[in-house]
Amino acid sequence: MKAINSVIEKLRIQAEDKSASLPTLMLRSQKIADSIFHGEHARRKPGSGKDFWQFRDYMPTDRPKDIDWRQSAKSDKVFIKQKEWLVTRKMFFWCAGGKNMRFSSDTNIAFYSKQEAAQIICMALALLAQRSYEQIGVYGEKRTGRSEKNLERLGHYLLERAHTRIVCATLPDIDTYTLPRHGVFIGVSDFLLPIEDIESRFETLAQQTKNALIVQVLDPAEIELGFSGRVHFTGIDTEDEEIINNVANIRESYAQRIAEHIKAMESLCLRYGWHYQLHRTDYDITDTLRTIWESVEKGGLRK
Repeated sequence: MKAINSVIEKLRIQAEDKSASLPTLMLRSQKIADSIFHGEHARRKPGSGKDFWQFRDYMPTDRPKDIDWRQSAKSDKVFIKQKEWLVTRKMFFWCAGGKNMRFSSDTNIAFYSKQEAAQIICMALALLAQRSYEQIGVYGEKRTGRSEKNLERLGHYLLERAHTRIVCATLPDIDTYTLPRHGVFIGVSDFLLPIEDIESRFETLAQQTKNALIVQVLDPAEIELGFSGRVHFTGIDTEDEEIINNVANIRESYAQRIAEHIKAMESLCLRYGWHYQLHRTDYDITDTLRTIWESVEKGGLRK
């Protein structure tokens, strides 16, 4: 009985810790989302809805039956009457977790860890999607929505991923979950596994959706190997370790390998028609989010 009570108490403490962290995550994400969305209105696009949106000039590619003859008769131009797009996308968010995502080479905490950056990117994108009347959900679940409860559910999911002990948490689980039809996949991870393993997962995902956004989050030390002298490297999720007497001797070859891996990730996404974005944790998350959102607004994620 004492053992059971101990487990329950431990779970309660963990739940309280996660709940306390949620407002901080929401506040950070809200601030970034506000800076990107400032001055904009909710997404309005032409489509097959019933509500009138605007008149625009006739183009040779338009159908004659779409011409508004009454409006056109008022001037020497021919106008098309556009209706507002009412179809919403269902965006399913997945975020990597585990010890490797908690890595940060900055001992002064001048920038976020990979995990923190990934959490903020996911939540800020969800906030932007909510304001654009898109449906948001958690990868692994079927339900989606635009309510505050959906945002809160996503927030708890992101915080839980930060403490997961699942070794394979750096790639989405494709064995026990199938993305709903027409769902959009939003995946954020460091993706520092062999490209063959990543390709295997993406191949299955590509059969489920043509719309995906892949954000690779890396620490600057993982890109530049900015250490000096004798360095003792240890595995994060393994017991592997290696001592390099002069790290400068391998910096050039390492930089080439990581550049090739990043390029392979980008090429893999291009093959499936997905959008790829690299984020360095020493860069401003707002700039990365703005680049991503501009791509989404321009059709980087298709209806």
